Amino acid sequence: MKTVIFKTQNVVFKFDPKEVKKIIVRKKSDYDLDEVAKLLDQISDESNETIVIPDEPVYFDRIALNLIDAGTGMVLCKMCNKTYAAPQLKPIKIGCGGSPFDIKREKKGVIKRLFAKKRKPPAMYGGRGYECPEGHDLISVITWKTF
Repeated sequence: MKTVIFKTQNVVFKFDPKEVKKIIVRKKSDYDLDEVAKLLDQISDESNETIVIPDEPVYFDRIALNLIDAGTGMVLCKMCNKTYAAPQLKPIKIGCGGSPFDIKREKKGVIKRLFAKKRKPPAMYGGRGYECPEGHDLISVITWKTF
């Protein structure tokens, strides 16, 4: 059976190539188009049994995160040496969360806004990730930043 394998320092991800193609086609605008085109060509090649994603450049993180969100794939946690299905993983928030719209802002009155000193908002970042049921960090991706 053909599989797509993505290895990191603490984890080995295994995905079905059909599911990888489906996610890439559905969310094509979210990824680097050149790298995605190379990956689609590599997956379409009929001679390979397993496709190992190289460590560099790191472009497969977001694809893996979207595959886990969709509930597909298997994960081998090297810390606890156990294999988990994607639905068994626990989602986590990185920084300020999944979206800049999730940030709670302090509400001020009209008078205070008119006469208050203008300040640049602080630099923030946020993202999401997953950890195994034992609590080991498997994957985390920063999805947005403010400057």
